[in-house]
Amino acid sequence: MNEIKLVFIGLIVLVFSVIPLWIFEAPEIIEDKEVEVATALGIGLLILFLDKRSDRGLHEKINRQHDIIGKMNKMIHEQHELIMNISNKQKEKSVEE
Repeated sequence: MNEIKLVFIGLIVLVFSVIPLWIFEAPEIIEDKEVEVATALGIGLLILFLDKRSDRGLHEKINRQHDIIGKMNKMIHEQHELIMNISNKQKEKSVEE
C-alpha cells in the first residue's frame, strides 16, 4: 500500500509542477519530459494494481488449500483412531479365546 501512496504523491507533484510550466510557457522539451514521466508513473501504477490483485488471489488460494489440508489431516487422524480401535478390539477377542 505504501508504494501506491508514493505513486499518487508523485502524480500530484507532477501535476503541480506542470501547471507553472504551462503558465510561464516552458520549453517543449520540458513538457515532453513531463509527459514521459507521467506516462511512466501511470504504467507503474497499473503494474502495482495488477500485482496487488494477483497477490490477493494467490493468498486466497493458499488459504483455501490450507483449509483443505487441515480437513484431510483431521480425517486421516479419525481413520487412524478407528483402525486402532478395531485393532484393539480384535486383540481383546483373541486374548479372551
